[in-house]
Amino acid sequence: MTRVLVINNDIMVLQTIQRSLENENYQVFVARSSQEGLELAWQTTPDIVILELDMPVMDGFEVCRRLRELSIQSILITSHLRDERSVVRALEMGADDYLRQPVEIPILLAKIRTLMRRNRRQTTGKISVYDDGQLLIDLDSRRVEMRGEPVKLTPTEFRLLAILLRRAGRVVAHEELIREVWGTDKDVGLGSLKLYIHYLRQKIEDRPRKPRYLLAEWGIGYRFREPARNQIPAAVTQLA
Repeated sequence: MTRVLVINNDIMVLQTIQRSLENENYQVFVARSSQEGLELAWQTTPDIVILELDMPVMDGFEVCRRLRELSIQSILITSHLRDERSVVRALEMGADDYLRQPVEIPILLAKIRTLMRRNRRQTTGKISVYDDGQLLIDLDSRRVEMRGEPVKLTPTEFRLLAILLRRAGRVVAHEELIREVWGTDKDVGLGSLKLYIHYLRQKIEDRPRKPRYLLAEWGIGYRFREPARNQIPAAVTQLA
């Protein structure tokens, strides 16, 4: 069942969207504040977040940025704001689509279906689970273990690891990693990326100075080593 998280401080809008989605057999979680929404996103790992841009305390732009750190697949922005700059800024912060208030339910449902089709195309054939008997990474359950012991990663560390694992064997350029992990945050650069790679190596590598999993292509980017095809049990599980 597709999981949808709705973050909106307008109780009437929240209830209308919730009822409409539940009638279409979506599993719906609702939050009336930005902080509650971020906590629910962490707990439930929704497939899609429907986020009101004009939120008090923490606006939707910041919430959107933080949701991207949690590896949320799709973010659909709704807002009463009419200026084009808000739309562009929301998309630059990581939103996938934008819908102006008042929300027309048929259009909302159509956009959700479009986002889900896009998600399926993007995940088909990509790695979901890696297990070589020493390191276990399960992206769906957000679980990482070394020799059976849990490894605690921050949301940013997990997102970085997930991006590299899904492209296992392929070099991912520095700029692409920075853009996918941090979006358009101008304060983040190559130094931040190298620091988080260092953090990850300290947690999942036996010899961080001679890494086995997170490999550097100097001056270009990083790659997660390509899984061996003959590992038993199956080291790589593909998404259906």
